[in-house]
Amino acid sequence: MNVILAKTAGFCFGVRRAVRLAEKSASNSCKCVTLGPIIHNDSVIEKLSGLGVGKVDNISDIEPGSKVIIRSHGISEKEYNELKEKNVEIIDATCPDVGKIHETVRNESKDGRKIIIIGKPTHPEVSAIAGWCSGAFIAETSENLHNLLNLNPNLKESPVSVVSQTTNTRENYELCIKIIKKECTNTKIFDTICDATSKRQAEADYLSRVCDAMIVIGGRHSANSRQLAEICKANCKRVFFIE
Repeated sequence: MNVILAKTAGFCFGVRRAVRLAEKSASNSCKCVTLGPIIHNDSVIEKLSGLGVGKVDNISDIEPGSKVIIRSHGISEKEYNELKEKNVEIIDATCPDVGKIHETVRNESKDGRKIIIIGKPTHPEVSAIAGWCSGAFIAETSENLHNLLNLNPNLKESPVSVVSQTTNTRENYELCIKIIKKECTNTKIFDTICDATSKRQAEADYLSRVCDAMIVIGGRHSANSRQLAEICKANCKRVFFIE
């Protein structure tokens, strides 16, 4: 049996950075917590817990004097300001690529442009991005986007700036951009899909076409891992998604 390990397998730079910051911040001298799961990987969260890094889901649950790690998905501007008002040490582990999107939508919104985010509305990365601009519109698929534009016809004539969830599939993104270019008259498009994500998805697509079976290893709640599994399933009949 020939086993092929994908060249792009493993964590991306942003996740490695976040985990490294969390490990470095672990301390017995004070409470250290992440605001939400630092990444969508239960094994990593369990390991950090063993080092003394806890997790809280709400800012109100954070004790004064704590170290607070902002997860790789980022948080909204409102949440960030709330953290600054508390007596805590902030360790920002937001993925640098996601941080650039925050800056982009903030500046574009200040310039009076409408923001469209192509991504899953309930994903923490998308929620955080929307929290750095005013009145963002979110569409997960090309069908969602088509309905969004029909329900908000003024968008078609408005200045629109478009960003994407970093873990989006290239196929879904291109379908959405095609609609935006056709329907909207004043657009600025920012291709914010993570380069590592694009390469990993392309390799998964290739390998799943030439292999008899595929094993995708990743967190059940990870958008990256789920996307890879779906790409593989489109080409290969035997796909195993495991943690």
